[in-house]
Amino acid sequence: MTKDTPWSVSELLAHLKRAVENEVGETRVQGEIGSCKPVSSGHIYFTLKDATAQLACVMFRYQAAACRVQLREGLLVELYGRATVWEGRGSLQFIVERVQEAGMGSLQQQFEALKNKLDAEGLFDPDRKRPIPSFPEKVGLITSPTGAVIQDMRHRLEQRAPWMQAFLLPVQVQGKGAEIGLARAIHMWNAPDKYGLPHVDYLILARGGGSMEDLWCFNEEILARAIADSKIPVVSAVGHETDFTIADFVADLRAPTPTAAIELTTPDAASLASWFDSMALTLRKALRRGLETAHLRLRAIESGPFRRPWDLLAPHAQHLDVLEEELRSACHTKLEAAAHLLSLQEAQLQPARLRASLAGLSAQLSGAEQHLLLRSRNRLALLSSSLLLLEQRLRAASPHNALQRGFALVRTDSGTLLRCPQDAPPGSRLHISLSQGSLTARSE
Repeated sequence: MTKDTPWSVSELLAHLKRAVENEVGETRVQGEIGSCKPVSSGHIYFTLKDATAQLACVMFRYQAAACRVQLREGLLVELYGRATVWEGRGSLQFIVERVQEAGMGSLQQQFEALKNKLDAEGLFDPDRKRPIPSFPEKVGLITSPTGAVIQDMRHRLEQRAPWMQAFLLPVQVQGKGAEIGLARAIHMWNAPDKYGLPHVDYLILARGGGSMEDLWCFNEEILARAIADSKIPVVSAVGHETDFTIADFVADLRAPTPTAAIELTTPDAASLASWFDSMALTLRKALRRGLETAHLRLRAIESGPFRRPWDLLAPHAQHLDVLEEELRSACHTKLEAAAHLLSLQEAQLQPARLRASLAGLSAQLSGAEQHLLLRSRNRLALLSSSLLLLEQRLRAASPHNALQRGFALVRTDSGTLLRCPQDAPPGSRLHISLSQGSLTARSE
C-alpha cells in the first residue's frame, strides 16, 4: 500500500493492533484501579490509572473467576496481560490474565487517613447522630439542579409524601471546589433567616453515582466538619449502594441512593392511607358493637324492675326509717344514763357529806401524825444509845487514855512512831509525848 492510498478504518485499526501486540506483547503494568464494573456475563471492565493517564482494562470471565483479588476502586494493583487495540471501538485496551495486589492507591490512602482522623475525633460516633423526624413537613435538598437525581427525588417524594414541601439549594456536586459550595449550603440552611431560606426539618445531601474521582468532593474534610456542626439532621445520599464517602460516615443517616433517602425519611402516603382506613374500620366496628351493647342494656332495663324505680327505692327508704328510729332510741337511753350518773355524783358533792368526809380524813391525818412522832422519838432514842456506846469505845481506844495511865509515845525526827530500839540508832533525836507536855531526848 502506497502513501497516497488511503487506509480504511478497519485496515488502520488492524495495523495498529498488530503493531501494539508485536511491539508490546505480554507485559506487566502497575497502577490504581479507577472505575470498576462487573457485568452479567462475568467479565470485569475497569480502568487503570496513574497521576496523568488511564488505561482501559478487561478481565474475561474465566480469569475473573480464578482471580483471588477483589477489584475495587482505589486499589493499587500489578496486572499481567497483553496490550491490544479493540477494533470495535478503536480504543487501546489491556487484556488482564493475572492480578496481584500492590498496595493502596493515593486517593484511597487519603480517604483512609481522613477517615481514621475523624473517627478518632468522634465524628462517626452513633451517640452524636440526630434522629430524623418521623413525620417531617419540610426538607432541604442540596444537589445539582440538573440531571436525573433531582427529578427522581421529586417524583419519589410526590408519590410517598405529597403533603411535604421540598426546597432545593443548587450546588456543584463534582469537580475542584465543589466541597466548598456543599459546606456553605449546609451553613446557609443552619441560618435560614440570615440567607432568606425556609426552615426545614432535615437536609439531604444528594448526588448520583460515579468514580472515586467524581465523588471526591464528598470525601473532603471541610464538608465532613460542616455536616458534623449542623444543627439540622443531615442525610447523605451519594452515589450507588456500593459507594461510600466520608460524608456517609459523618451524616446522621446514610442512604444507599438519593431515591432511597426519600424512602428512608418519609412516611409512605399509601401505607398511611391504608392504615387510617383500617383504623377507621376498626373504630366503626367498635362503635357499632358499643352502641348495640348499650341498646341491649337499655332494653333490659326498660323491661326489668326499672320500669317502676320507686319500687326499688321503697325497701331502702323503710330500712332508713327503722335505722333513724333506732338511733333516736339509743340516743335517749344514753342521755338518761348520763343524767342518772350526774345526779349521783351531784349528791356525793353536797356540803354535809363533804364536811363529814373531811372530818374523817382529818382524824386519820392526826392519828398518822401521832404515830409518826412516836416512831421518830423511838428511832432517835435508839440512835442516841448507839452513838453513846460508840463514843465510849472510841475514848477507851484513844492513846490519850494510855498517856494518863503513865505511858508515853516516842517518835523520831521524821514523825515515825518508835516501836523497838533498833529503829533509833545511837545519837538519834527522839520526841516523847506525855500525858501533860512533851520532851526531847537522844538515844544512846
